[in-house]
Amino acid sequence: MRKLLLLATIFIVAIMTTDGFAAQGREKITVTSNQQSIDYAKGTLIYEGNVRINWKDYIIEANKVEVYLTPDKTLEKIIATGEVKMNQETKVQASCQKATYLARDRILILEEEVEYQDEIGNTLQAQKVTIWTLKEKLQAEGNPVKANYILEEEEIGPPGGESK
Repeated sequence: MRKLLLLATIFIVAIMTTDGFAAQGREKITVTSNQQSIDYAKGTLIYEGNVRINWKDYIIEANKVEVYLTPDKTLEKIIATGEVKMNQETKVQASCQKATYLARDRILILEEEVEYQDEIGNTLQAQKVTIWTLKEKLQAEGNPVKANYILEEEEIGPPGGESK
């Protein structure tokens, strides 16, 4: 589940297209959508229709992404809705209907039909997953929550404790 925390953090960084981020990181981020509405005075950036965000080896897709800035032009929250998909090449994949990131507390909330899979095959299905990125803590809710984990087997020596 640590990969989900990494993916959540990248999701946050990838969507931030404000001048402050660009000046600091100088990373190329490409946001495409059918429509973009940016009101810096109100601190809102709205991307609608086939939203696709490319950053390094990450791709985030949604029907709509809303970015809200504080009066100081720092990130307040991000809301992605409709067929939200987050991918890091073949390593990590997550999908849901709504993803909300609360910047102050660094919490990512995935809601409605949440599905997650990491590079070794661990999966999680739930109706709501809350991720506290600073605490490396995750809570899944739903009826039922379903998780499948791939565990590595311990090598056990021959009986009697002798090894070859």
